[in-house]
Amino acid sequence: MMKHIRSSAKLLWTDIKNIKWAVICIIACFIFLYILFGSICPIAGLTGFPCPACGLTRAGFLVLTLDFRGAWEMQPFIFPIILWLAAAFVQRYVCLRARLFGWMKWAGILLICGMIVFYVISMCRYFPDRAPYIYHSDNLIQKIVIYRQLW
Repeated sequence: MMKHIRSSAKLLWTDIKNIKWAVICIIACFIFLYILFGSICPIAGLTGFPCPACGLTRAGFLVLTLDFRGAWEMQPFIFPIILWLAAAFVQRYVCLRARLFGWMKWAGILLICGMIVFYVISMCRYFPDRAPYIYHSDNLIQKIVIYRQLW
């Protein structure tokens, strides 16, 4: 049992070391986007429109503060995503499997498709009056249009 725990911990540590620079770059990108556009979402920063994953970060923070209802209202797909990530974690670090099972891949594809369908429906119902489905006027395209009008 201890050998299995050590193997899992070693694999987790190796994975963390292998992706540390990617995580650092993503965090730096989020900080840059937030400073420049007031949003960490690259799509909202570029176009001003929310993306299908808009609200996931806020919903994740709400889950961490145990506000499950608020998380559900912000982005209901946070819960199936957490379950999918937990299953992937168990498969990788408890079962020590290097690759995802077929059902995990299909579950991930279904999650993404479900998020897109939910996004379209929510945009039709709530845009632009309800967070996270609001228009961000401080976006790159808007800044380019304003800049070109000045010339």
